[in-house]
Amino acid sequence: MTSRVLLRTRPGERQILRFPVLTDLDGSELAIHVHVVSGTADGPTLTLLSGVHGNEWFSHAVLRAVLAGTDPATLRGTLVVVPAANPYALRTVTRYSNDIQQVGFVNMNKAILRDTESITGRTGQVLVEQIIERSTHLLDFHPGPWGTTWGVVLYDATGPLSAASRELAVAFGMPYIQGEDAAVAFPNSVFDAASAAGVSAIGVEVGGLGFGSRSEDDWIARNVDGVRRVMIHLGMLDEPAPPRPVTDVEVAWDLRPGHGGMLVPEITEDRLLTATTGGELLGRLLSPVDLTIIEEYRSPGDGILLSVPRSHPVHPYNFGFVIGRPRRSAA
Repeated sequence: MTSRVLLRTRPGERQILRFPVLTDLDGSELAIHVHVVSGTADGPTLTLLSGVHGNEWFSHAVLRAVLAGTDPATLRGTLVVVPAANPYALRTVTRYSNDIQQVGFVNMNKAILRDTESITGRTGQVLVEQIIERSTHLLDFHPGPWGTTWGVVLYDATGPLSAASRELAVAFGMPYIQGEDAAVAFPNSVFDAASAAGVSAIGVEVGGLGFGSRSEDDWIARNVDGVRRVMIHLGMLDEPAPPRPVTDVEVAWDLRPGHGGMLVPEITEDRLLTATTGGELLGRLLSPVDLTIIEEYRSPGDGILLSVPRSHPVHPYNFGFVIGRPRRSAA
């Protein structure tokens, strides 16, 4: 790790870098665009990664605000911002990119270390070699797609960098963090790539789309505050950041629709990160054809609402309601 060439520009400067991936059939070039802000003093290289899934674009507003609020003159180290880590998926605003003749739909977050023979795999290879391996710390943003919101920060609880990654999760300042065995839960993911490169990383799943400006502006503010708190924790900024209470949680129940239909919650997004009790009616799935109730979703037990949807049409096994509980053996 001592021989790593960190991603940076000249001290005190901002720059947008462009890393080519390949040329498409129509002659257009697929590339990853990277915003780099280098401070006037040495320090860590913190990368903010967004858009591994093309339908998770809520975090673009977060990244714009972070860049606007970062002054190179008062920054130690380098801030690296990647708004569209998977530009091919962003083209179609879909979770996965469609590698048309090669392998069909590909999830970059399950192929980043094992696949170099698809458009997604080639993109992931450039992402790893040019950005992740040239960072010291990484925040990987995965907000809810349209119709779903989340409120938890993930970290690798079992890998060689678990302690440092948990410190990042705690520093972010959300009330609930979730430790996972990343090698098992997220194989061939950004977490895996970061761990292999010796880069401490967390997954930020805070916010979502389609809930209106009141809620979404609050989630943007929480994310921006969390990034700055991490930068303070790493010594990149000189600002006060009193610690906040944090609880380790685990997913107790992931309630997803077993059929397609109109998902109609009985609760609103204001219930995100609040308690639910066993038997509480959370929502229903209605047939868009005959308007009858197909399924009901009740909380199977007491817990914390980590993900809440709004009313919208869903396919079978789309996101629904996620209920967590305090982790039985916190890291």
